[in-house]
Amino acid sequence: MPSSTLLNKLYHEPTRVIIADDHPVVLIGTRISLSTLINPTTCITHEASTPETLIQLLEQEPCDLVVTDFFMPSENFPDGLALISYIRRNFPHVKLLVMTMMKNPMILRQLLKLGVTCLLDKHSPAEEFKSAVRAAIQGRCHLSPSFGLVLRSPKKGEIINSRLSIKELEVVRLFAQDLSGREIARRLNRSEKTISRQKRSAMNKLDIQSNSQLAAFGQSF
Repeated sequence: MPSSTLLNKLYHEPTRVIIADDHPVVLIGTRISLSTLINPTTCITHEASTPETLIQLLEQEPCDLVVTDFFMPSENFPDGLALISYIRRNFPHVKLLVMTMMKNPMILRQLLKLGVTCLLDKHSPAEEFKSAVRAAIQGRCHLSPSFGLVLRSPKKGEIINSRLSIKELEVVRLFAQDLSGREIARRLNRSEKTISRQKRSAMNKLDIQSNSQLAAFGQSF
């Protein structure tokens, strides 16, 4: 039987949720889907549409669960793995549910390694989203079946991706968004020299000769 203290915590202290996505329509849909789960022990406290807004909210407001998109481009703060890693380092008590359409096995594994509680495929039906939120609130893991399939059965292209380091993958992804070396360096808080070296290393590993080929590869993420 749960102790009276635990019961009091479960029934009287709400799970505070922040949702984040750079697409307003997705934010609305996430809010509506979550509203069917809202009860006296769960509440959406804030919404964010940029990485910096999300971090500001986490610094200023109490939060138990973040439901966030993986890609949220911003000029002033990195998204993707850098954002998730920052949240895990600075707000280790916060549970994370990450939503994405990206199916690169290396990045999915890195997200799990960082301690993401739940990974949800954005193509998933609403019922799976609700199940993932319930799992996150309860401290359980949830991995979309499509992601599980990717991790169990790598395809030829995914094996090629595995030649790259996580940092190189991040550089290639941002390069594919038509960002300059300087912009990527600012986003990832690295020097331009480091970004240039990681880009060249990625091109050598992939046997890619031109920027256009690299950009096309990055867009496959």
